[in-house]
Amino acid sequence: MVTMDTSQKVIIVGAGGLSRELYSWLKNDFQVEGFIDDNLKALHEYNYPATIISSIEDYSPSNDVKLVLGIMNPCTKKIVVEKLKAKGAKFLTFVHSTCILGENVKLGEGVVICPLAVLTCDSEIGDFSFINVNSTLGHDCRVGKYCSINSKVEIGGGNTIGKEVLIGSRALILPGKKISDNATVGSGSVVVGNISKPVSVFGNPARVL
Repeated sequence: MVTMDTSQKVIIVGAGGLSRELYSWLKNDFQVEGFIDDNLKALHEYNYPATIISSIEDYSPSNDVKLVLGIMNPCTKKIVVEKLKAKGAKFLTFVHSTCILGENVKLGEGVVICPLAVLTCDSEIGDFSFINVNSTLGHDCRVGKYCSINSKVEIGGGNTIGKEVLIGSRALILPGKKISDNATVGSGSVVVGNISKPVSVFGNPARVL
């Protein structure tokens, strides 16, 4: 189980919809200092006590602050993380209190696990990957770095998900499958076989677009 330090200061990277969702989950357990986003007007139409304190480009890391990644697109996420880590930034691994984590679940740096997600046992989530609300990951799964798994996704046991994979809401991946790096699985799709190339698939059964 990941132990949360409620005195930890955090800054959310990004100020879009996902980042605003993260704010609502983080604010009661951490000291949220604000957001960083290159669009300094991203929160102008919203009423948030926390504001955008810097662009990502101009942000200077502080030793007492950790970042929480609120970017969904895997490619963009990787670019932003590499830029911030080059400056010395540190990232928080966040697991919401309503999640269920089974035995021997390993979480990498900067991983975010949202409310009501279930990770059963003996699985590994790579650095900077994201699992959204109500998604389920079966036993013995491997999820690569920079993946984004949207809400209500069901991933069967023994699956291997490559790096920088995007999986849309309500997708179902049957047990024992392998998904290539940089692949995209569309919302509501049912994956019944391996995806061996960095392609986009959609449908039931999922086919290459």
